[in-house]
Amino acid sequence: MLKRRGLWGLILGLLVGLLFCVQGQSVRASADYTISPYRVNVQVLKDGDANVTQTMTYRFDDDYHGVFNVQDIRGIQGGKLTGVQYRVNDGGMVTGVPATDGQNGSYELTQNKQRLKVKLYQTVSDGDQMAVTYRFHLRGVVKNYRDTAELNWKVIGTGWDVQLNHVKITVQLPQTKVAKLQAWTHGPLSGHTQVDRQHGRVVMTVAQNPAESFVESHLLFPTTVTATNPNKVAKDRLVAAQQQEAKLARQANQKRQQARWLRWGFFLVLIALLVGCGVRSWWWYHRHPANKYAHPTPINHAFDVPGVTPALAQSLADGMSPNTDALAGEILAAAARKEITLEPVKDGRKETVKLTKNGEQTNTFLEKCFAQVGSDDSFTLQELKTFGKHDENDELNKWFSEWQEPIDDAADTYYDDKNLKLRERLIGTRLGLSALIIVTAAASWLLGVTVGKVGTVVGLIVLIAFWIVVGRFYRRIDRNNAKGLDQVNELTGFRRMLKDIGHFNTAEIGDLILWEQILPYAAAFGLAQQVADKLAVDFGPEALDTDLVVFYPLFYGGVGLPLGDALSDSLSSALQSADTSSDSSISGGSGGFSGGSSGGFGGGSGGGAF
Repeated sequence: MLKRRGLWGLILGLLVGLLFCVQGQSVRASADYTISPYRVNVQVLKDGDANVTQTMTYRFDDDYHGVFNVQDIRGIQGGKLTGVQYRVNDGGMVTGVPATDGQNGSYELTQNKQRLKVKLYQTVSDGDQMAVTYRFHLRGVVKNYRDTAELNWKVIGTGWDVQLNHVKITVQLPQTKVAKLQAWTHGPLSGHTQVDRQHGRVVMTVAQNPAESFVESHLLFPTTVTATNPNKVAKDRLVAAQQQEAKLARQANQKRQQARWLRWGFFLVLIALLVGCGVRSWWWYHRHPANKYAHPTPINHAFDVPGVTPALAQSLADGMSPNTDALAGEILAAAARKEITLEPVKDGRKETVKLTKNGEQTNTFLEKCFAQVGSDDSFTLQELKTFGKHDENDELNKWFSEWQEPIDDAADTYYDDKNLKLRERLIGTRLGLSALIIVTAAASWLLGVTVGKVGTVVGLIVLIAFWIVVGRFYRRIDRNNAKGLDQVNELTGFRRMLKDIGHFNTAEIGDLILWEQILPYAAAFGLAQQVADKLAVDFGPEALDTDLVVFYPLFYGGVGLPLGDALSDSLSSALQSADTSSDSSISGGSGGFSGGSSGGFGGGSGGGAF
């Protein structure tokens, strides 16, 4: 079974890894802040200059002293900072002031021929967010050639050390109705460019721009739009620029097509794998049917004392290893056999139960407790709890496991080993194929929103139907053999009788000697106090005091200590304490981004926090 689970883990690991490869995600160490959204508005002027407004919102996961922004001015005729504003959380907008003292609200500007760098000082803490706006005036961003004007600019440079989210760049020309406006954008292929010739505007959007990646805008438009531009070049540029963009567009479209085929191929491989694994699993189970047994007529209420021990009764009835309730039942049975004495005592102000050894022990857990928990062949449940809290070597759980082992061995004779393995294999098959269905449905979103929605709905239907079919098949596989089915049928009726004890007159069912034998089983099923309370009503205190010799002081001694609850709760608490001690258009119209670069200026722009 471990080999089978390992195979499913290997398959799912490969699928998840391939899914990330198809999505093209890279694993990077992230900074303790994110930026979302990121906005740039560029207002191109008649003289070829531009007024630029950058607005970004930081969300911090740590403490910082401030933020910085770098504007690359290589390839143009220079520029200057015209203003800095910011807002922290829901506060008002604050205008930064130039200073060198590093006080909140001040900024330092360093400038040379290559760049403008602005450091804004404002202390922020984990959980804060800060919106910052920078304004620049850049000179000579447009070149006027003989046949066209050109703006070629990496509006977002490679200097950002974090991913930028919800990016929107707007370039507004100084003239509307620019019929010959063409625009291309280079960056993530998932981006989109909207060319609005009516309003002389180009809008570029992308959901995420990875760290250290640029977004480049390349615009061509008539020279009349920037008629007073002194930055002129006496040569033609239009055809060469269009050819350059056509080549980049073809390359981008080829990459998109390759990625599209890769995603479809991955999706079809998943479907083929899902169908193949499903058919193979069905065929295997068809060739390896479960052993069939005739089921006994269900017993509604059984009143005879079971022919197995309390711990084995609980184990068989629940189909699992005996729990602390079962151990409580065995402790009561040991008291009935006079192996131990149980008595309610007070440990300081706390009421507890004292267990005293009378002779040789058949219960290995109690034997270890008498030897190491208490003293003078006795211990209290409070001492057991204290021992569990300081049990650094997990001894208590080891004793409990050792006590469970022979009971598990005895239970094995009531089980069908082949059917148990078949049920276990079926659980692995259900988990593996369910994960494969989920991965396949998730992969459908790589093919687009429409396919993703259809894939999710179909995947959900298939998953629900699959679980229903497997659930029915699982229930038809008997874990018990013929002997076990008879025994479990009797135990189920016996436990149902204990649960419904309020509907019976226990005095008419049997005398108190019988009920003294039944109480350990009631404890094993977690129903001891319920049964004891009913006995008190039906028999009366005098009969209980006379005939229920072993258990009367514990259940009815007036100390306010429910024995069944005390035993199971104390054992459970002690064991738990032990556990916890350790598309780009070549026409220049609207479409997706292209890859590559058209050689625009501004590639070193960026920013971050400090």
